[in-house]
Amino acid sequence: MKRIATLTLFVCLFVTASAFAIDGAWTASLEEDRDHLYFNMTQGQHWNMGTTMSLASFASLTPSQVNAATMTAVTFQMRREAGTVAFEGTFRNGKGAGQFTFSPDRSYIDKIRALGLALELHRGRREHTEEDDLFTLALHDVSTSFIKSMQAIGYKTTLEKYLRMRIFNVTPEYVHDMQSLGFAQLDDDDIIKSKIHGVTPAFVREMRAEGYKDVAFEDLVRFRIHGVTKQFIDDLRAAGYDHVPPEKLVRMRIHGIDAGMIRAMNGS
Repeated sequence: MKRIATLTLFVCLFVTASAFAIDGAWTASLEEDRDHLYFNMTQGQHWNMGTTMSLASFASLTPSQVNAATMTAVTFQMRREAGTVAFEGTFRNGKGAGQFTFSPDRSYIDKIRALGLALELHRGRREHTEEDDLFTLALHDVSTSFIKSMQAIGYKTTLEKYLRMRIFNVTPEYVHDMQSLGFAQLDDDDIIKSKIHGVTPAFVREMRAEGYKDVAFEDLVRFRIHGVTKQFIDDLRAAGYDHVPPEKLVRMRIHGIDAGMIRAMNGS
């Protein structure tokens, strides 16, 4: 009876430990700047993710290993607050491949609960567990310090939104830059949208230099979606159309009207 009980306990512990681990395969290639790796990670047939990560993101991985002229075995880690991803494999001439295992840190769940958040991500993928969510949060480094920094400037939202902010690199510095341009009331959806569509401070300044100083945020989003650029505006101006209203600029792009077509219609 004692041996059966011991075996039962062993099986339970094994199943629990296996349930907590996520594993898969990875490939990587060195970027041109030599400081970043493009990582592609796969888990089974239904999940894969490609992203650029700095070499500094990994512990125990050196540039000499990545750039080795001969096949070099490597073991390295990416340690994040939500858990640790352990990698093993090989590198040669800036290209690598191997397997990974994720070990979640479940104390992260208590930390985010203390911030008023729930571990519940809705990503439209297959059924997922808390371990899947922790894995996603670890990959994108959704740390409690980042969450606190966004809450401190007024963005008190869901964990899913903080994840999206990390994916699109929305930071307090970025928010302050947008605010300095007069966009002080952008909510969490709009500040993420600005990054997704490229309505960045640089783009806003560029449009203002073209004379569009009081254009609404949504119009700037439409500019980016439909390809209203500095070059497009400059070409129209050279064709005699100066300061076309924002809504007309968008309609022109939608219907394929450009300076070349205008010149052709005018016979010039």
